[in-house]
Amino acid sequence: MTRFDHSRRHVILEPGPVSPGILALLQGKRCRLLVADAAVALSELSGKSSESETLLQQVGPLINDSCNEKIDTVLCWDLLNYLSLPLIEAFTARLAALMSPAGMVHAYIHSAHTSMPRHPQRYSVLGEDRVACRSQDPSERKTPRYSYGDLDKHATGLQVARSMLLRNGIQEYLLRVQRPKTEQEGRL
Repeated sequence: MTRFDHSRRHVILEPGPVSPGILALLQGKRCRLLVADAAVALSELSGKSSESETLLQQVGPLINDSCNEKIDTVLCWDLLNYLSLPLIEAFTARLAALMSPAGMVHAYIHSAHTSMPRHPQRYSVLGEDRVACRSQDPSERKTPRYSYGDLDKHATGLQVARSMLLRNGIQEYLLRVQRPKTEQEGRL
């Protein structure tokens, strides 16, 4: 949230349903919040196909462009846990195509536990540095336990910028749009 200043407009995408509290937090800031509400549809695509072209075609309509405005921030919350690695590749390729060069993706990865809720959870922003899980899905499924390396390899067009293990055993990630290598870097 500290990235959002008043000098320019910021576009934020939430692939799932809108998180309670985010509107209050954005009040007074020059922001546009896009809500795709596609978390369930995305998680249902996992395992149906591993062909990248097919997945890209299926993800496209779920994550629409933002009327020619580049997205600055994507709030994935725990959605990536519910996507297969091929689907993460297609999803992040779609995001990277829509994001500004300084764009960031925020994601939680269930890494310390063997099971997780059956469906992506709803999170509420309580302040600039506090978040609470609002849906407590009692049904559980096996955690894929994606690693830093998994995300760095399969997040097409993105790279891990920062990672931090939270007290609850969830790994918090910030991924940024991958910067193209300059000709000079390519020769090294």
